[in-house]
Parts: sequence; C-alpha cells; structure tokens
Amino acid sequence: MMQKMLWVPMLGALGVLSLYSCASDHGRTYALQEQITQCEHCHGIDTKVPSIAPSLDGMPDGYMVEQLENFRQSRRGIDPADAFSRAMSQQARAFSDEQITLIAEYYSGRTRQLSKESVSGNVENGEHLYRERCEGCHSSMLGRYFTNSPRITHLRGTYLLTQLNQFAKSQRLVVEDSKHKVKMAAVAKKLSETDQADIVAFIKKHYSD
Repeated sequence: MMQKMLWVPMLGALGVLSLYSCASDHGRTYALQEQITQCEHCHGIDTKVPSIAPSLDGMPDGYMVEQLENFRQSRRGIDPADAFSRAMSQQARAFSDEQITLIAEYYSGRTRQLSKESVSGNVENGEHLYRERCEGCHSSMLGRYFTNSPRITHLRGTYLLTQLNQFAKSQRLVVEDSKHKVKMAAVAKKLSETDQADIVAFIKKHYSD
C-alpha cells in the first residue's frame, strides 16, 4: 500500500515536468519564429525592403555562426559608412548563443534561393578573373571544405559587389585563423572596382546554383 502511495506523487511530478518541458519547447519554437520573421525582413529573397542583405537559405550553419559571432565581436559591422552592417552588428549582439545556433540550423536546412539581381560589368573579363581567382574556393567542393568558403553564385549581385569592395578596403575585418578571409582580403585588394563589377556580372549571368 505504501509503495502505491509513493507512486502517486512521483507520477504527478513526472506529469508536471513533462508539461513544463512541452511549454518550454513551445516557447523556444515561438521565439525562434519571431527571430526568423525579423531576419526575413531584410534577408528574405522577396523582401521589399531596400537591402543588400544576402539570402541565408541553404548557407552552412558553421559559416553563419562564425559570421554572427564576428558581428557580435565587432569584427564586422564597424564601418561608419555602412549603416546596414552596423544595424546587423547591433542585432547580433542581442542574440544569445542558443539563438544563434537555432537560427543557423534553421537556415542551413532550407533550400538555396537564386537571386537574379546583377550589376553592370564586362562578362568576359569577369569570367577570366573568376576562373583564376575565385572558382577554386567558392565553386569547388574541396575548396569550400578546406577554406570554409561559402557558395556565392546564388546571392544578390549588389551584395557580392559590396562585400568585394569591403574586403578590398579593409572594411570587413579579417579573423587571423580564417583561411577564407585572409585569402579573400588578399585577392580583393588586387582587384580594381571595375574588376569587381566584372566578376559579379559574370557570376550572375552564368551561374544558377
């Protein structure tokens, strides 16, 4: 009889814990949905907001975590002339480690969305430059693996051009232990603004992944 009496409060406690766990999971899911809605305001492929923000769908979660941490630690987003990046830096600092992980996992599980937005440039010159300086890291599976370089050919042309320009002007800071950023800065600094536009024009004309 005593054993049966002991089981009653134990089962009750387990029920409370189960309800608490479900409520907690529901709360996290709702909070994540709110954060994603906020992200989509600028990063959504069909956003109506004037923005150079990249589409995050299908981006590797490790790369997204790294970039959000860069924004949090002021490795990115400190250029006084770049209002968007400054706003992104402020937003990233408001995220917890768990929120950053959940956001990255959510977007990495989605299908990449192709943007056809391009810029004006000499496509032939852009092809030569891309094949020589960019393709090995950004379009090769092994290159992406060894340098942690993201896919870029589906991104907005204006975003790609802005990032090249920032690397060239040292406005997008380099993390010392990142092969991708060290090499990107070195490559971009050798490109004129015309060369940068030509590369982007080629990417947007010939790639659709």
